[in-house]
Amino acid sequence: MKRRFPTALVFVVVAVVFAFVSLLACGAAERPDGGQGLLPVGAPAPDVFAADQHGAIQRLSDQRGRAVVVYFYPKDGTPGCTEEACAFRDAWDRFKQANVQVFGVSADTRESHEAFSTEHRLPFPILVDTDHTWATAFGVPMRLGTMARVTFLIDPDGKIAKVYPDVDPGVHADDVLKDAAQLTGAALPVAPAAGSGSAAPAGADGAAPAAGAEGAPAGAAPGAAGAVPSGAAPGAAVPVATGAMLPPAAPAPTPAKR
Repeated sequence: MKRRFPTALVFVVVAVVFAFVSLLACGAAERPDGGQGLLPVGAPAPDVFAADQHGAIQRLSDQRGRAVVVYFYPKDGTPGCTEEACAFRDAWDRFKQANVQVFGVSADTRESHEAFSTEHRLPFPILVDTDHTWATAFGVPMRLGTMARVTFLIDPDGKIAKVYPDVDPGVHADDVLKDAAQLTGAALPVAPAAGSGSAAPAGADGAAPAAGAEGAPAGAAPGAAGAVPSGAAPGAAVPVATGAMLPPAAPAPTPAKR
């Protein structure tokens, strides 16, 4: 037993050192601008660039004039990271409507990003940061080679508008969208109802077609203001209570000469 005690002690020392190093890795990261920790609200976003999953170069400063979401995540394919990416995917159309660009960032390789993107049909760029350039510039801490889960919202002028250090992957995309829409001045896009199609809203197109007054078929009731023309062409839009103006009534027939 006495001979085995030093060996056990060595294991204890190694475990303590490992835990200490891990704590240091989770501490505040030093940024290139001399600051420490996460880039604060009001600071200019760094002018960084990286390749996305398709090999295209994405530069952050090219996005001026729109809001930008940069979300850092630990690793492709893990449950939380997959849930977060799919939430941004499902809200992607609404982000586009609000003029907001989304970038995902992790330390995975381009090949890993490509496979992850293809499997889950991700429509937005996920950036390759194997050298931790983006993570360092934003002050995102590293934990054993993986990035902490943190999101930055950048305003159209290129400044940090909000930082999200504690992220719930399931609802995070909707929370960021609300804040981003306020930055761009866009009305918050509403999520489409389940099973709804892409039909245009009633009254958007052809609520009051001009063809109802010109070239109307014989038999239409003249002067029936507010009534639906009886001889309307099949499939023609019917004016409803949407504020649309009804077609003018047809002129009265000219009396026959005697």
